[in-house]
Amino acid sequence: MAKPNTVVPNAKKTRTAAIKPATVIVPTVSVQGAASADAPKLANAGADQPHMLKKQELVERIVKATGVKKKDVKLILEASLGVLGDALSAGEELNVPPLGKMKVNRQKAEGGTEVLILKLRRSGAKTGLHDGPKEGLAAGGDND
Repeated sequence: MAKPNTVVPNAKKTRTAAIKPATVIVPTVSVQGAASADAPKLANAGADQPHMLKKQELVERIVKATGVKKKDVKLILEASLGVLGDALSAGEELNVPPLGKMKVNRQKAEGGTEVLILKLRRSGAKTGLHDGPKEGLAAGGDND
């Protein structure tokens, strides 16, 4: 029997195969309107108050849509949101399908926080929320 850390003559050299990254197949799933059972119903919210999607509910929706573990989704989502926030703060334009194209229209510091006024353009997005003109916009077009 050979001693540890000694060279064994005529031993076959084995090649370790290069480790290939796993192929991840993410199904194309629409989570539009897929509110969780724990989410408050829109009818219970004030008539003037739209439902606010918070990070925890977003994580739950992503878990439901992808089947990935909650801790993994949370880690990736937090990193993604941090990168997106930093890019927007730096004035970069983002093109993130299927969300859309984002750019900062105005940026200011207010009370120790950063306020970004964003423009989000979504091509062909079917939101299903409102079919009429958006509040605050002229019926005739874009107010840039």
